[in-house]
Amino acid sequence: MSNKLVDLFSGAVTPGVYRLGSRASTTAIADQAENHGWRCFCLDGRQIASKADFLRASAEVMHFPSYFGKNWDAQEDSLRDLAWVPAQRGYLVLYDHVERFATAQPEEFATALDVLRSAVESWRTTATPMTVLLRGTGRAAVGAPKL
Repeated sequence: MSNKLVDLFSGAVTPGVYRLGSRASTTAIADQAENHGWRCFCLDGRQIASKADFLRASAEVMHFPSYFGKNWDAQEDSLRDLAWVPAQRGYLVLYDHVERFATAQPEEFATALDVLRSAVESWRTTATPMTVLLRGTGRAAVGAPKL
């Protein structure tokens, strides 16, 4: 496991939206996160090519309530709540293969990133911060620092 991930899980890295260059398996990262008390949500971008796909995958992986509205506002509200999936130390969203959505619908992908950044910001001052790690970004996550 990379030192940067260990630093993230221990609180030495500020929660945020980062590009992740690690080749560690999704399972290994999720296991490490869970071992540190972080609840990990893995989004498989190979199944996400549209806004609807992203909202559906997020709702499934994060166990959004049945009343989830399947729109950006509902996505943001749900990401800011997560009471139905409590975490001990933090929330990690590991989003692999982001380039598929970013290439297919760049404007919608940009909105998805904005929603994720907003959620990270709202959790930042709590006892359970949120971090989003993006893999397979290519040019998709310009502006997101590398972890």
